[in-house]
Amino acid sequence: MYERDPELIWWNGRLTAWDDARVHVTSEVATRGTNVFEGLRAYWQPGRRRHAVVYLRRHLARLEQSARLIRFPADESAALVKELLDGVPRLIQALNHQGDLYLRPTLYIEEGRYGWRPGQVRLGSYIAGYPTDARSEAPMSCIVSSWRRTSDLAVSPLVKVGAAYQAFRLPRIEAALAGADEAILLNAGDTVAETGGAAVFLLRGGTAVTPPLADGVLDGITRGVVIDLLRSRLGVPVVERSVPRTELHLADEAFVCGTLDEIRAIGSIDGLPANAAPGPVTTAVRELYLAICTGREDPPDQEMLYPIPVERLRPSR
Repeated sequence: MYERDPELIWWNGRLTAWDDARVHVTSEVATRGTNVFEGLRAYWQPGRRRHAVVYLRRHLARLEQSARLIRFPADESAALVKELLDGVPRLIQALNHQGDLYLRPTLYIEEGRYGWRPGQVRLGSYIAGYPTDARSEAPMSCIVSSWRRTSDLAVSPLVKVGAAYQAFRLPRIEAALAGADEAILLNAGDTVAETGGAAVFLLRGGTAVTPPLADGVLDGITRGVVIDLLRSRLGVPVVERSVPRTELHLADEAFVCGTLDEIRAIGSIDGLPANAAPGPVTTAVRELYLAICTGREDPPDQEMLYPIPVERLRPSR
């Protein structure tokens, strides 16, 4: 996905040539990773000649929340988020890609070491957009990492701040060295948290189980959609509770969900094959989710899919 740079980026309120969007190597964002971001997915709906961004406003509201929690100046952050709402459709149409896109709207501090008051810092913003990789149907292999998810009293999992994602670097290297696709992280209490980019779900006796936010889990937007679809469309009960490591191996089926992974079955954990991969519930919720995102099924609410038609500069809502 990131192997080839696109021609354009939305940077500080306007479309800009990719190579012209630069900050200094000693900037706060380069030196300390002082940025907050979101990951968006824009699904191409060929029959309707448009893209549909999943919960655009909800993602941008969470971006503003992350900026608040990391103490970016509130008024400036809000103004930049409003610009990003305009920038997402403009960038998508300018990229002119008839396929799915992954977009990364970001706020960052360029100047102002550890500053938080208005006038102490200089903020910037951008949206990078990339064609997504081909969707994988294969179940993923996982390991349980020896590294731990950061606690709420270190860098809160509820804040999507760029510097915190260094905590996923070593687990992902550990997984790669073990020949696995992804690492599942435990929290300080030795129960399951999440992967570096997705929530974890198990099926036990007809009930879906997923760790609660208090166990070191991002308040994931895809996670929330999956919980709703399981309950309201598929009639599957969902329980949010702590999951001991060993229970991963006892599940009838398991899957992860997130913006990039969408919904993907787990085929093995620590080399032990799953009981079913993909299982019937995983298959059903995955097919339903993708049918909604691609326009073949109705979404659970009108906010879920933000339409961006090809022939218009900006969608009407």
